[in-house]
Amino acid sequence: MNEEPEEDLQACDGADESPDANRVIEKLELTHRDIALFKLAHEHRYIVYAQIREAFWKDRSIPANACYKRIERLVKSGFLEMWCSRRKNLNCYLITPKSYEVLREKDLDSGLRLYERTRDYDRFIDHDLKVMNLRLLFRQIGLDSWTSERAIRELRNAKKIPDGILTVRGKHIAIEFENGLEKPKKDYQEMLSYYEGHEDYDMLFVIVDGHIKDWIVTGLDYDIQRFWVAAYLDLIKHREKGIFENKVAIFTLGELV
Repeated sequence: MNEEPEEDLQACDGADESPDANRVIEKLELTHRDIALFKLAHEHRYIVYAQIREAFWKDRSIPANACYKRIERLVKSGFLEMWCSRRKNLNCYLITPKSYEVLREKDLDSGLRLYERTRDYDRFIDHDLKVMNLRLLFRQIGLDSWTSERAIRELRNAKKIPDGILTVRGKHIAIEFENGLEKPKKDYQEMLSYYEGHEDYDMLFVIVDGHIKDWIVTGLDYDIQRFWVAAYLDLIKHREKGIFENKVAIFTLGELV
């Protein structure tokens, strides 16, 4: 992920009708990669093609089209459903009851029920895709212990739900992704106070897509050992060399590994 991943190579080209996910063309033997894909999509409700390719076919030749052909087979064999997000003009992939049962049999369902698509399932798709991009970035540099927002919401009784929890050497880091800093300053101060007072979290990372305003670094009251800010595009572009900062120090993402 040397630069921000393409959101998808597959713009929506079909009608809005539900795809026939149960139409089976031949028996399909599932691979470990297929099951890992099901688990990732399940934990985040949906995933788009470019993210599937980035996560599971990153080093494969694009002209060979191996990723597309496999995803097509998984859809036709009833393991994935494809739905068009008109908000982004992208195809989204969701798991089906068939793939959910596979996850349950292998105890890989993360304790979550099967997600049932709603009319506005893609309401926050821009935010959701960028959070997934961050998870994939952390995963690729060896930080693969991630608890999704969906799992936190369904399995924990919490007043505030972060966009993810990254666990590094036993420390639980709450991840809050901001599509710009549009909320009032007092809201961020309340957020900091919440996380600093919550025993489940050792640190808070606020990752901003947009300009990091000076006041979030220097104008808020926080524990300098626990609160850090980073720019989304800097992390995506520079990976391990991406910078986290607060009012007294900086460190690079690679230092977490």
